[in-house]
Amino acid sequence: MTPATHSKPTPPAIHPDGQMRIKQAAAILGIHHQTLRRWWKAGKFIKPSNVNGILLFKNSDILAFIDSQHANSEV
Repeated sequence: MTPATHSKPTPPAIHPDGQMRIKQAAAILGIHHQTLRRWWKAGKFIKPSNVNGILLFKNSDILAFIDSQHANSEV
């Protein structure tokens, strides 16, 4: 038997031109949606756009944030 590995699941493919809601973005980032709200209110994350009362993040912003986090962790 092989030992079980505890690796993080890879996020689903994200199309850079799309948009996503808060809970989807938080799930991909591995944080709670309220944490994401606190981050953008504190200026630590890009503010979502309001489309007919629905808050949406650009997928390109999510991908850029993930890339910057990986770059910071590799230093």
